[in-house]
Amino acid sequence: MIKSIMLALFITFAFTGVCFSADVTIGLISEVKGKAIVVRDGQEHVPEAGFKLKISDTLNTGPEAAIGVIFNDETVLSIGENSELVVNEYVFNPDQSRFSFVVRMVRGTAAYMSGLIAKISPESARFITPSASIGIRGTKMVIQVENDK
Repeated sequence: MIKSIMLALFITFAFTGVCFSADVTIGLISEVKGKAIVVRDGQEHVPEAGFKLKISDTLNTGPEAAIGVIFNDETVLSIGENSELVVNEYVFNPDQSRFSFVVRMVRGTAAYMSGLIAKISPESARFITPSASIGIRGTKMVIQVENDK
């Protein structure tokens, strides 16, 4: 009987943690220029400075548009015009030594300046593009993904 109660409590807390982690703010939009949207759970949001980013958000910019992002670990990301970028993974938990920064660049340009994740755990930070996966070993980089169309 006690084992059943403990199992039920464990399952309840485990699923509560999973739901909570999907809603954790991982960074903030610091600046928006021109037409930009953030797609979250299939819904489009028009971001402005202070907009809270979540895991799996897709950032899109139109012509002559840009988005600036500051993540919780102080990573800075600037996304240029006609770009699309997805935040696949983000974990910044120094207390448990858990780190992950994985973004997928679908098209366009982005400038990156590493934060604490890349400094503490360089193997935990990377960009995925249509043709390659880029491990981040420096502090700054610019990436451009050409549209095949």
